[in-house]
Amino acid sequence: MPGRTTSSTDRLRARLTGEIDQAIAGWVAAGLVDATEWMQQGRRPLLTTPLPAEPGTWFDPAAVERVLKFFLLLRQLIGRHAGRTFRLMDWQVRYLVAPVFGLKRPDGYRIIRTVWFEIPRKNGKSTLCSGLALYLAFADREAGAEVYAAAGDREQANIVFRAAANMAAGSPPLRKKLGRRGIQRRLLEHPVTHSIFRALSSEGLRAHGLNVHGGVVDEVHVHRNPDVVDALETGTGSRAQPLIVFITTSDDGAESGTIYATKREEIEALAGGHAEDPTVWGVVFAADDQAEDFDPFTEDALRDANPGYGVTVLADYLAAKAAQARRSPAQLNRYLRLHLNIRTKQTTRWLSMDDWDDCARTPAGGPRLVDLADLEGRVCYGGLDLSSTTDMTAFSLWFPPEDPEDPDEPHLWVPWFWLPEDNLRALERRTKVPLQRWAAETEGHDGPALRTTEGNVVDYRAVRALITDVRGRFDLRAIGYDRWNASETINELRDDGVEMEQVSQGYAGLNEPCQQLERLVLSGRVSHGRHPILRWHVDCVGIKTNTDGYVKPVKPDRQTSSKRIDGVASGLNALAMHLLRSADEAPPAPDIRIIS
Repeated sequence: MPGRTTSSTDRLRARLTGEIDQAIAGWVAAGLVDATEWMQQGRRPLLTTPLPAEPGTWFDPAAVERVLKFFLLLRQLIGRHAGRTFRLMDWQVRYLVAPVFGLKRPDGYRIIRTVWFEIPRKNGKSTLCSGLALYLAFADREAGAEVYAAAGDREQANIVFRAAANMAAGSPPLRKKLGRRGIQRRLLEHPVTHSIFRALSSEGLRAHGLNVHGGVVDEVHVHRNPDVVDALETGTGSRAQPLIVFITTSDDGAESGTIYATKREEIEALAGGHAEDPTVWGVVFAADDQAEDFDPFTEDALRDANPGYGVTVLADYLAAKAAQARRSPAQLNRYLRLHLNIRTKQTTRWLSMDDWDDCARTPAGGPRLVDLADLEGRVCYGGLDLSSTTDMTAFSLWFPPEDPEDPDEPHLWVPWFWLPEDNLRALERRTKVPLQRWAAETEGHDGPALRTTEGNVVDYRAVRALITDVRGRFDLRAIGYDRWNASETINELRDDGVEMEQVSQGYAGLNEPCQQLERLVLSGRVSHGRHPILRWHVDCVGIKTNTDGYVKPVKPDRQTSSKRIDGVASGLNALAMHLLRSADEAPPAPDIRIIS
């Protein structure tokens, strides 16, 4: 946010984290929360969004303790824990209940309004859903609360509702509060406040208007259309502190643009620090299939992914599933998705953000910035990726080392980005990244991080003007481009004397620059100046590999995905020009003759 320093945000976030951890330790000692091996072993979710840390944010332990004590009024329903008091576990409190119910605005209302809680099967998510729904409906101090268990079809929606109704019937205090008529087959209702809890599916949307205080969406990946989720999210407008909770296992990654894929992309952007929304909290429990030593059949992988290991999901059950998947390739993807929470058909994540960020540090640990004034007259190569209305237009300059034999001299990558002004706000809402702030803040490349042009499409005259400017400052040898939507601009640049060359966007054209970029990033030899938009695009990139081992980046569907990779595409086009020209300019191999 403008006017806030990273250090003040980090200090506040660290203080809130410490207060939450201290409170949980106290609740464990008091018997309100069960300690688990998973937390004691120092395991963590694969992905979490940052804690809200707006000025004035505070942690209210009493509000969290109220939720914990409510759960103690309930009883477990199924399995070996049936009949036991529903005491929450430390990981459930640390990564769901404490931040969601305890972090408050200065006025005392909750900050978090949307929760994404993704976890493998058999970790107690459906019973957790049911307990949260009951709390929101009948213990959250909201008059006339409307709370819904939502699903794409009636039967799926009834799974959470039936569990909640049975919990209510089995809890003497709650049964007394609701009364004999308050627990019905399809409805729970408080007779005094008229707060309700019911199942909601796409078939029932037309039956009534919604004034939503709470919603629990179980198994998001099975939703085939957005109707139910849209109804919940748009029905919260008159509530002071509504809460929509998505609790799900991963999808198979086969489709883009689904409700699951869209929501998961948003969480990834928030966790990566590219997007900002303190009202959204996201946690993903999964095995890290990108880790160098990843073995999906080990106990350690199963423990990492399943915080309920040995408690809600038995070790021998998971071991049997692992053995079955090892024997049967047909079962492998199902095992990976359901028990390790791995999206099995998604494209492979490419560059590590830790490696990328390390490229922006000098050997002494300070920031390595790119100053254009220091590059006057340097040899460079350009890359161009033009856009439609929903993409950014990106232009990159790639400066190879002046001394190619010096292993410590980095390559320099300087990007520019454009968007049309009329689409800025809408695209910011869709991607959740701070486009308007990027358009206002100067990043040191002779202007803001994001440049805008009037209208609802990028005015390519601004792009050509910048290219004309850099040609006067640097020794620009050639510009590589993607031919899509580029013919007029390319012809005009050629008429101006710019060397333009098409770069095939398939495996043949992009494999070598992709391989080279990965090698350079891994060795810390790409100086990119910490450009925030380029960092976002790098974090969005996935790659595909063909049967020959060639790789290429995968462009997200611009109509359905919030991800963008235009800056990476332009950089690869520029790097392709450098590699091509370097090969052309290399001295010929010596004529070696064997004398017998």
